[in-house]
Amino acid sequence: MDKIETIIVGGGQAGLSTSYHLKQLGREHIIFEAAEKPAHAWRNDRWDSFTFVTPNWSILLPGAHYAGIDPDGFFKKAEIIAYFEQYVEKFDLPLRYITTVLEVAPLENGNGYQVKTSGGNYQARNVVIATGSFQKPKFPAFSADIPANIKQLHSGRYRNPDQLPEGAVLVVGSAQSGMQIAEELYQNGRVVYLSTGTAPRAPRRYRGREIFSWLVDIGFFDQTVDTLPSQKARFIGNPQVSGKDGGHSLNLHQFVRDGVTLLGHISGAQAGRVLFKPDLKENLAKSDKAEKEIMEG
Repeated sequence: MDKIETIIVGGGQAGLSTSYHLKQLGREHIIFEAAEKPAHAWRNDRWDSFTFVTPNWSILLPGAHYAGIDPDGFFKKAEIIAYFEQYVEKFDLPLRYITTVLEVAPLENGNGYQVKTSGGNYQARNVVIATGSFQKPKFPAFSADIPANIKQLHSGRYRNPDQLPEGAVLVVGSAQSGMQIAEELYQNGRVVYLSTGTAPRAPRRYRGREIFSWLVDIGFFDQTVDTLPSQKARFIGNPQVSGKDGGHSLNLHQFVRDGVTLLGHISGAQAGRVLFKPDLKENLAKSDKAEKEIMEG
């Protein structure tokens, strides 16, 4: 069994940042990454026209802060992938690809951990779990009750409008991904129904400045978990903004003017029908309120 001081599980931005700092300190470590290339989530779980929703100047991986000519722009998918590839190469980070961590267990003597992987077993003094919390597509149980002739596709597997069969499309969820996908679909001539939630709306720009810069200035991102109103607040939907075409706001009211049919929360499926809660008005009010609160600081 190989022994190593520190094992990092996951080669995304958290794992790479941890590796960078350990390497600067000369500490022995290795990163186990299940995918075969860097930037797995961005490469394989995002649609073709995807862009960052935060401006380029906010790219702050240690040792590689953004220094390009378009700080207020938004990286496209290919640029995101290239950034991660270059980061790994530049700092020669010890990534071991196509290696899945199967189990982490404390040693009996209390001096470290036994780590079982698809490529062998290891002992480590330290283990850093950097797998993130959004890695597995989630389908509600009632999806099994939707007729088999209706194509169901998770947002992580959506690529472009041509991928979908002809006909109307129901998008479930009105946070960042759902809103961006719905916008792309109706702008490409598809009939779109959007099942809304309570994700907050935010202006892309306010008083001549990008909204993200305002949020940084007012300390929004400095909030710690203990200051949140509840544990569930950690998982609130991301604000309705887009980085596509230079960045713009996403607004449910505008969606209606553009022809999208809005619905309440999806609640189930029965006898070939999809059921919705009568809470559309409430959902819209919450999104409107969130935008007002953001602008008031």
